[in-house]
Amino acid sequence: MIVVLSDLHFTEAQSTEIAGFRYNRNIPFETFRGFFTEISNFARANGIQSVDIVLAGDILEITRSGIWFEGQDRPYIPCQDVQPGSSTESTLLKIVDAISQENNVSETLDLFRNISDHFDIPVRLHYLLGNHDRLANATPAIRDRVRALFGLKSNNDPFKRHLIFYQQSNKPFCLIRHGHIYDSVNFSLRMDKQDVIPTEIPDNDYDNSCLGDITTVEFGAALPHIFREVYGKKEIVNDKHLSAIYQRLIEFDDVRPSQALLSFLFSTPGVKKRKTWILMKPCFEIIIRSLQHNRQFKKEILRLDVIPLWKKLFIIGLLNSGVLNRGLPYWLIKRLIKMVSKQIKLKSQAKWIKKEALVADKDSGLKCVISGHTHTPEVTLISTKQGEDRFYINTGTWRNVIPASKNFKNFSRLKSTTKLLIFQPDENPDQSKDTEWSFHFQSGECYGNYNHQ
Repeated sequence: MIVVLSDLHFTEAQSTEIAGFRYNRNIPFETFRGFFTEISNFARANGIQSVDIVLAGDILEITRSGIWFEGQDRPYIPCQDVQPGSSTESTLLKIVDAISQENNVSETLDLFRNISDHFDIPVRLHYLLGNHDRLANATPAIRDRVRALFGLKSNNDPFKRHLIFYQQSNKPFCLIRHGHIYDSVNFSLRMDKQDVIPTEIPDNDYDNSCLGDITTVEFGAALPHIFREVYGKKEIVNDKHLSAIYQRLIEFDDVRPSQALLSFLFSTPGVKKRKTWILMKPCFEIIIRSLQHNRQFKKEILRLDVIPLWKKLFIIGLLNSGVLNRGLPYWLIKRLIKMVSKQIKLKSQAKWIKKEALVADKDSGLKCVISGHTHTPEVTLISTKQGEDRFYINTGTWRNVIPASKNFKNFSRLKSTTKLLIFQPDENPDQSKDTEWSFHFQSGECYGNYNHQ
């Protein structure tokens, strides 16, 4: 039996602390404990002989951490540029340690380290990397630290980026990726332009940084940090407008779809839109001054497909000219965020899945492709041949989600989990004569403080 989870986004909260309060957005560990108890009972009842648990990327939220702003290092660098013993490696290790020490996270990691205690059959744990934990592969010391946190054996090999499970005939059965390779903003190579997506992608393409790394930091993690620097922690605590906007900034990464980010910010309860802009303008000006000197940001902007070339050149020309040092218009911030958010593929990835080499090869034997990344759970039939169905399954996310209404005027808060169990032909619990394999997919969202498991 194969169990796949992705996009847990375990996050450090120490960099968000104000007046002794931390904004800890991590899912309670009881949720994971209940899930593994459920799996164990299911395996026992159906005679399953072994379990493979796959953590399919974005498990540790390394990129979006305020700890980066304690020094000059930033996460939008290639893995190979992080040298052992360097300040960047020290920052990465500090972030990983801070994540592991958070309430809920520390208990959940202990659960993973001792996962065999919850099963009476062999259990194998696999860790694939996504775009938010890409830098876990940067140096041996970081890989060792991460492996130790999850109870994985220490070795010098890089973490894998994809995983294939095989049938008894040695034909591929299941391909698992994180899914960011289908997203032009969050992967260094334009895989969506390929006629066929190769199963094996060079390590450098995974290791290189991309536009998503920059925007995650400069328009995500940087905003709460800059807001604190501009107004001061004590002032934020004592001013209802400042504290309301600060909480909004902390929650930025939970908003879906990403096109609703500015609407979310400018609909802060109790704060008028004009007041929000007045308070946020100094923060955006600091970010713009930083981007004026960021060559990689300008390079990645030019790669965007959804904006005409003349508009991209106009934006870059403004950044280079220094005109914006005399004042920052709201439309520019709106355009920059819109340019990026329109490129993020939050809709179905099924059309890219069909380009996978193992899917394009109708004789490969592949039954399913699994990915996460979009935070949108999905089951899609991608092909059928002689009664043999192939599926694409998206594992959604295990975290808090802030959905927007269609007009981006209203927002709520949900807790999301997606449970995926896959059974190979020799362990199909359905005992069906019509199919030789099966999967169980359960995606749910809960609202409010009741402890759902």
